[in-house]
Amino acid sequence: MKKILYCFGAIVLLSACAKKTEKIESNDTVTSTITNSSQTDFSGMYNYQENGTTVTLQLMVDGNKASGNLMYALKEKDRNSGTFIGEIKDGILLADYTFSSEGVLSERQVAFKLTETSAVEGYGDVEQINGKMVFKDPANLEYDKGLVLTKK
Repeated sequence: MKKILYCFGAIVLLSACAKKTEKIESNDTVTSTITNSSQTDFSGMYNYQENGTTVTLQLMVDGNKASGNLMYALKEKDRNSGTFIGEIKDGILLADYTFSSEGVLSERQVAFKLTETSAVEGYGDVEQINGKMVFKDPANLEYDKGLVLTKK
């Protein structure tokens, strides 16, 4: 009789452990799914083309780090193109853009407000620090006047 009770107890104990393990694995899967679905992949090609002006942003994202190529061909202005490296925080790309225009190499900050379908350039007061134009207050940039680049 004692053997039967020990066997019954062991079965109950094992089945309880198995259910608990199953629950933990299930919760990990749910957490993983929520984390992955709440992150937007902003990587891709964004483009603006209108009235003789073309702006192209090729964005590669790894976590919150961003890099890529940027090209401005503004109507009746000098064309410039180059690369950028920066970060994305709360859907805002803030990056250092190194570019060439008429054979002169320059560097300045750029900012874009990103969505799943667009990138809107941010504007604000700038100052020159160590030969580079930077935003005085990146937290207060305006995005309602900027060019809207559409994700392709």
